[in-house]
Amino acid sequence: MNPNGTRMTNIAIGIIGAGLIGRTHLAEIAKHPDFDLVGIADINAEQVAAENPAARVFADFRQMLDETRPVAVVIASPNQMHAENSVECAHRGIHILIEKPVTDTLDSAATLVTEVRKSGIRTLVGHHRRHHRQVAAVRSLIGEGRIGQIVGVSAIWATYKPESYFKAAPWRTQAGGGPALINLIHEIDFLRFAVGEISAISATLSNRQRGFAVEDTAAILIEFESGAVGTFLLSDSAVSPWTMEQGLGESPAFPSSGESSYRIVGSRGALEFPNLIEWTQAEGEPSWNRPVQAQRINVPTINPYTAQLDHFRDVIRGVVPSIQPVEDGARTLVATLAVNEASSAGKRIDLRELYAVVT
Repeated sequence: MNPNGTRMTNIAIGIIGAGLIGRTHLAEIAKHPDFDLVGIADINAEQVAAENPAARVFADFRQMLDETRPVAVVIASPNQMHAENSVECAHRGIHILIEKPVTDTLDSAATLVTEVRKSGIRTLVGHHRRHHRQVAAVRSLIGEGRIGQIVGVSAIWATYKPESYFKAAPWRTQAGGGPALINLIHEIDFLRFAVGEISAISATLSNRQRGFAVEDTAAILIEFESGAVGTFLLSDSAVSPWTMEQGLGESPAFPSSGESSYRIVGSRGALEFPNLIEWTQAEGEPSWNRPVQAQRINVPTINPYTAQLDHFRDVIRGVVPSIQPVEDGARTLVATLAVNEASSAGKRIDLRELYAVVT
């Protein structure tokens, strides 16, 4: 609503890429009262048109932008296309919600940030977990110092992707299509958002389980600017109940396990996430000789994609600043790409100079 109580005009929105995540966005747009879908661009135009008979579908995304003239666009194309799609939107003054990763290389991220700044468009990177209430809660608990100074983080993301996942999109078996850029990037972004900026990365990667030209498993050592450290085990070829998707129960595609995949320890207590269990001792000097008691913090689960689209609407209208503009998304990309670099070079990667390159 406007300040005078009248209803604002709906936002004309297009979408580039109607694959797995693109369909999620299409479903959210279809039920959102403040957006009108004006076009879909996908190279499989005939198939997408058959699945969306009421929509205008284009094989060429530029044609969709020029003919439908959307106010905003969701970019859900393959990672390698994000930069080109986004820059073309920026040149046309179209606001963008870019699925993660913001781009696939540091050079293209730097170019995108430059073009966005020149154009003045509003941007949001699609790290949807920032919109969970549980994430807001853990960030607030840490920020308030409820568990003291953060000492370290222990985390795991391990699940088994079936063969059909790779057959549906063969690019997932090649460089850039593995769990580091597809899955770990969400976890890196969560850590940056909730725990604090990451300053350095060390890692070991393996493709032993699947034998693809991309990793299936990784062990990562993380250093935070605060001085805290963390470890992360990542695998898309191992069966376990320990992923954030399973813990949050955010999607029917990932049956809920109710298990926490993060343990965040501080000088005065600890947190399990996403279960949001707080472990503390009674008032007084912390000691291993004193009992540590648990308290569950109850926060309702919401659909983060719905909340993300609500936020994008408010960003477009200038009501709120973006929770993650492209500059911030580029920093998450830097930290994630450093995992592969650290493993191949066999050394610790300091991120501070790399952050400066892209932002």
